[in-house]
Amino acid sequence: MRYYTIVIAPDGKSGSERYDVSYRMVFVLKVLTLGLLIGCGYGLADYLQMRTLRATYLQAIQEQRMMKGEARILMTGLDEVKSSLRKVREYSGKLAAIANLQTSSLVKRAGVGTSSASAPSALNPTSGASIPTFKTSIPENVSLDRLIFKPLFARLDSITFSSQSGVFEIQQVISRLSQQTTLLASIPSLAPLDGWITSAFGKRTSPFTGEPAIHKGLDVAAPIGTPIFSPADGVVLFSGQRTGFGNYILIAHGVGIITGYGHNAQNLVSAGQVLHRGDQVATVGQTGRATGPHLHYEVLLNGRTVDPAKFILNIDQLGVAAH
Repeated sequence: MRYYTIVIAPDGKSGSERYDVSYRMVFVLKVLTLGLLIGCGYGLADYLQMRTLRATYLQAIQEQRMMKGEARILMTGLDEVKSSLRKVREYSGKLAAIANLQTSSLVKRAGVGTSSASAPSALNPTSGASIPTFKTSIPENVSLDRLIFKPLFARLDSITFSSQSGVFEIQQVISRLSQQTTLLASIPSLAPLDGWITSAFGKRTSPFTGEPAIHKGLDVAAPIGTPIFSPADGVVLFSGQRTGFGNYILIAHGVGIITGYGHNAQNLVSAGQVLHRGDQVATVGQTGRATGPHLHYEVLLNGRTVDPAKFILNIDQLGVAAH
C-alpha cells in the first residue's frame, strides 16, 4: 500500500518526527473537506434567503398596518360624510317646518336630490362600470393598494366638502327663514287643491260672450266635492254669496296679500275665523256663473289682482287641461 510521508523538523532542535499517511486516508479527508464546504455553502445560501424572506415578511406586515390605518381613516371619513348628510336631512326638515311648505315641492324646485341613476358611483364597485386593465408593469416601489385608495380618498374629500358646504348653506337659509317665519306663513305658496288648470291669468276669450276679456284669476277644474285648502295662514274676511262667483271666500294673509275662492259647492269657514296653511276652507262646486265644476282662484297684492301661478311653488303638480 502506498503512503504519504509527513516529516516534522522542529526549529533549532535535533531530530525530526515522521508520519506515514495512506493514500486512502488522504482521499477520505479530501471528500470530507469537500462535503463540509458544500454544506457550509448551502447553509449560507439558505441563511441569506431566509433573511430576504424575513425582510419581505416584515415589510408586508408594515404595509398591512399602514393599509389598516388608511382604512380606518377612510371609514372615519365616511362616518363624517354620513353625519353631514344626516345634518342636511335634519336641516331640510327644519326648513320645511319653518316655512310650513310641502317638502317635496321645495326639494324639486331647489334641485336637491339624488344623482342620476345612470351615473355610476365612484365608490360603488357594483355600479356596472367596466374596470380597465393595464398591460404596463407597475414599478416595484409603487404600492398597488395606495393606487386603489388614492381615488377613494379624493372622492371622499370631495363628498365631505360638498356635504359640509350643504350643511353651512342650509344653516344660513334656516337662519334667514327663522327671522321671516311670519312672512313665509303669509305667502300663498301652495296650490289650494289638486286639479287641472283650464284657464290661466290674463287675456283670454270669454267662454260666455266669445269676446276678448281679462281673466283675473286661475281656473282649476276638479270633481265636485274636491277639498279646497288655505295656501297660507290668514283670517277669513268674507264667506258668502258673490255675484257671478256663487259661494265665495276671501282670506287675508297679511303683508297686503288676499286670496279669493269662487264657485264653491260649500263654504266651510266663516268671517273672522283664523286659518293655518293646509286648513280646508271649501269644496269644489259649480255655483254662480260657471261652465263646469272648478275653482276660480284669485290673489290680490295691495288691492291689485296678480297671477296666482307666480306664488305657487308646486304649480308643476297641477295638470294643464288640453284646449
